[in-house]
Amino acid sequence: MSPANDIKLRYRTAGHVRFQVPKRLCSPASRQSIVEGLHEIEGIYRVDFYSRQGKISIRFIESLCRGEDLSQHLNRLAAASEAAASCCGGANHAVATPPQPKASGFAPARWIREKLTASSGNAAGLGLLVRRAPGGVAVPWFNENTVIEFLNDALVLFLIKLHWHMITQHWLRQPWRYRYEWMAAFYLIYLLVRSRRPKKR
Repeated sequence: MSPANDIKLRYRTAGHVRFQVPKRLCSPASRQSIVEGLHEIEGIYRVDFYSRQGKISIRFIESLCRGEDLSQHLNRLAAASEAAASCCGGANHAVATPPQPKASGFAPARWIREKLTASSGNAAGLGLLVRRAPGGVAVPWFNENTVIEFLNDALVLFLIKLHWHMITQHWLRQPWRYRYEWMAAFYLIYLLVRSRRPKKR
C-alpha cells in the first residue's frame, strides 16, 4: 500500500504541521530516515516524531518552505524508507521497538518540559530566519545585547507594575521604614544605567 494513502494531515497552522503516520513507519530505522530527510529540507528547523502515537510534528519557516509541499516531501521520504526496508528482507527489519520511557504523570512538569522544548525550537527557527535576512547578512540591530536590554526593560516595567501600590501608598509615605526597599530599588536602577553605558574598546 502506498504511504501517501496512510499519511494524514491532522493539524495545520502558520509554521507548524502535524501528520498521522502508519505504524509500519514508526520503526527506529524508518523514523531515523524520515527525520534526517526532513532536516535536510531548507526551512525546516524542528521535527518531532512520536512513534508510540504514530504522529510527526514539523515546524518550519514559511518564507523558506511552503506548508503545501511538506506532504509531498513526507510521502517521498516514507516511500524511500519502505523501499529500503523491503530490500533488507522482512525478517531483518521486523525488530521490536525498544520500550520508551514513560512520560511523567505530573502535569506541570510535563507542561514546563514541553514549553522549554518549544522555546528551543523557536529560537532555532528565529536564528535561521535571521541568517537568511535579505542580502544574506544578519539583521544588524538583532544581537545578544539588544535582546538582553529588551528583557531588562520588560523586567523593570513588570516590577514597577507589581509594586506600584506599595510604592505610592507605603514607600513614599514612610521612606525610613522602607529604607531597605528604597536601597534595593536605587541599586537596581544603578545596575540598569550602568549596563547602558557604552563599553570601552
